[in-house]
Amino acid sequence: MADLTSRIKELIDQRVALETRLQNEKEELSDAQTRFYDQSYSQLQRQLAALFKDAGEDQQRITVMLEMLRILENRLVYLQNFVVDANSETTMLALLVTRFIDRVAAGKSSVLTTLESTYYRAVAALYAGDIARARQGFTAACESEESDEANDIKYKSYVILGHLSHEERDYAKAKQLHDKSLRYTHNNNVTAQALALKALNSYALHEYDDALHLFQESLGLFDADQPFFNSYFYRNALLFCGAICFDRKDYERAEALYRRVVENVDQNSYDNFDALSHLGRIHYAQGHYEEAAATLQKAVQAHRFSENEYVVDTWFLIARALLKRNDTAGARQYLEKIAATDIRYGKKPQAAELLQRIA
Repeated sequence: MADLTSRIKELIDQRVALETRLQNEKEELSDAQTRFYDQSYSQLQRQLAALFKDAGEDQQRITVMLEMLRILENRLVYLQNFVVDANSETTMLALLVTRFIDRVAAGKSSVLTTLESTYYRAVAALYAGDIARARQGFTAACESEESDEANDIKYKSYVILGHLSHEERDYAKAKQLHDKSLRYTHNNNVTAQALALKALNSYALHEYDDALHLFQESLGLFDADQPFFNSYFYRNALLFCGAICFDRKDYERAEALYRRVVENVDQNSYDNFDALSHLGRIHYAQGHYEEAAATLQKAVQAHRFSENEYVVDTWFLIARALLKRNDTAGARQYLEKIAATDIRYGKKPQAAELLQRIA
């Protein structure tokens, strides 16, 4: 029995260490890092599930199941950025933790407060793909008069409700919910995250002045040297600020923002391609054609994803920049790629005309 208790404590320590490491990540997670965290959490879940079956004392079983709850929430908040892709494994785990919560509540145990039970049931429902029940639970958590200073339950509930509304394209409601989450933020990085989420809804509502103001406010609060820094929301704020400035032809500010993106993301990510592509477009608009061609070529060389219209448009802009430099051979390569692609692209006739002209 003592060995089992010792093993449970060991797994708890591993979970706490993993959570602390994730909370203190300063840069965008690479695919390899994301896989590491995901696999580490999955392994902990499997080990805890095995210990749950072997546990003979109620206290041990309660401790193990509480850890399962915390892992679900850790993954949701710190790894998945409040987004769950429900599957058969997550649904089964959600069923187990819901039964546990019901059993604890029926026994009038003080292990979980009423608010915690409500919140964790909603988290489980989210992992089970039951959006209606999840929304009902998170709403009840938000409306509770019970204090939750230790766990930030109301903040996270408002954020998740806002995300669900955003997914349903009810951006006004999502913005309102994310605004309410600001009442429960406990440090600058969490406040910055809430502001970035609110700004995203303003952007979706085409309220660009408000979106720009909110994104800039969030960027002023993000601090990579402090806990709870979220590189995902920080990078999103940079990208959306850059997009607004680019659309307004405020190229100086847009360039500064996109350069910060390049400095903070994985070089093989789509966001790196997007930022480099915009930097190339800025150089082209300013008449710096050699720099435009070099930057745009760097963007497509780093690109590792499927072709899309934006990628094809980048090829076309490279060709035009090379033609401005009288490099017809280089331009021809990109124009031929456009002619050969199956991607629907509105400027394909223009590309074909240019190709004929330099043939």
